[in-house]
Order: sequence, then structure tokens, then C-alpha cells
Amino acid sequence: MPKQIVNKEEILKVALQMVRDIGFEAVNARSVATKMGFSVQPIYSYFYNMETLKQAIYEEAMKFYNKFIYSRIGSGDVLESMANANVAFAKYETNLFKLLFLQKLNGLNSFNDIYEWIGDKQATIELAEKLSLSQEKIKEVYIMLIVFTHGVATMMATGGANIADEEIAEFIKKGYNAFIKI
Repeated sequence: MPKQIVNKEEILKVALQMVRDIGFEAVNARSVATKMGFSVQPIYSYFYNMETLKQAIYEEAMKFYNKFIYSRIGSGDVLESMANANVAFAKYETNLFKLLFLQKLNGLNSFNDIYEWIGDKQATIELAEKLSLSQEKIKEVYIMLIVFTHGVATMMATGGANIADEEIAEFIKKGYNAFIKI
């Protein structure tokens, strides 16, 4: 029987899909190896230990999140469409949302830290120009939207609510408009 060849990208692809399907807690080197039909040895040839595998999975999840969000940005209100996309991510990619956003995140000690971690600086610049507002004002609105939508997204991800997408969009629009006026 020929030796099975596997690469790092395939391992991460399978691991990420497993997180999406069953949650991060259930994913480990053995479960990934079993899913792929081989021993854990190939996994540990790419990842020094379980922590490095988990970090790589987290990074893949963040890449997936960014693609998800940016594929849903409308040509109109960038921040509003990003907020809607964030809630949709929590609703439709619940396990990834939990991995990325429902655990302790080291180094986030202020709202500015949160903006630096997840905020889109280019969107801030573009929206400031479009609305003839300062970048500082748009940054403030952006932070308020992050906090606001995180609450809605958390309700979706934890099963606390199952609100229709249209109602969410209308709620976010009202929040966005209120934040712009503050």
C-alpha cells in the first residue's frame, strides 16, 4: 500500500470543518487524524504540539471570518453591512463565532483595543470621507456598533434568540443611525 501523503493545508481544512460541524472543544490531533484516516504522526510532523495546532485552527477560523464578512459588505453603508454580516456569522457559523468571540481574549483591555483587533481602518477612512465626519467620530461609531452587534450575535450563537434576518437588519439600521447622530 502506498504511503499516504498529507499536507498542512489539508489538515487545517479538515480541522476547520470539524470546528464548524462539532465545535472547537471536540477537535484534537486524534479526532482530526481519525477523520482523515491516518495516525496522529502526520499532524505532529506539521504542528509541534496541540497548542500550535489549536493556534493554527484559530488563525484559519479568523481568515474564514474575514472572508465571510467582506463577502457581505454592501456598497452603501459599510459599517452597517459589516454589523449585519457579523450577526449572520454568529447565526450561521455558530461554532466558529464561539471560538473567535466567546472566550477570553488576552490583551483586550479597552474599547480601543477591541477596535485595533477587529476594526477595519480602511472602512473607517472611507466612511469618514463619505459622511464628511472625522475619522475619530467614525471610529467611535464603529466601536459602538461592534459592542451593539456583539450582543445580538451572542444571542444568536448561544441559542438565546432566533430572530429573522430582516428584523436584525432593521434593528442594526436603527442602532447605526442612532450612533451616527450621537
